[in-house]
Amino acid sequence: MEIKVVQDILSANDQIAVRNRACLDSNGALALNLMSSPGAGKTSLVLRTIEGLRGKMRVGVIEGDIASRVDAERIGREGVPVVQINTGGACHLDANLLSTTLADLPLREIELLIIE
Repeated sequence: MEIKVVQDILSANDQIAVRNRACLDSNGALALNLMSSPGAGKTSLVLRTIEGLRGKMRVGVIEGDIASRVDAERIGREGVPVVQINTGGACHLDANLLSTTLADLPLREIELLIIE
């Protein structure tokens, strides 16, 4: 049996992702997306990366969380630009969520944008 796909449900997300990539490119920012299960150590890795790159590369962070802002506050104490996205229970960030957040960051001042 052949199954026909009428429309790719992620096509709108893909289009926004292309615009996000162009925005980052035009500002000279490289994006690194960290994904893993809760408690795997993503925030610890982000903090160590900030520490290791201090004075060598300007880092910014988009912090995704289902409800809290605890991790974003920890990262903010490191003196880097950080924006919190609360997903309201969803366990992922999509291109649209990132798109609205990029405007809240000083992208011209960021060389490495870590998306957690």
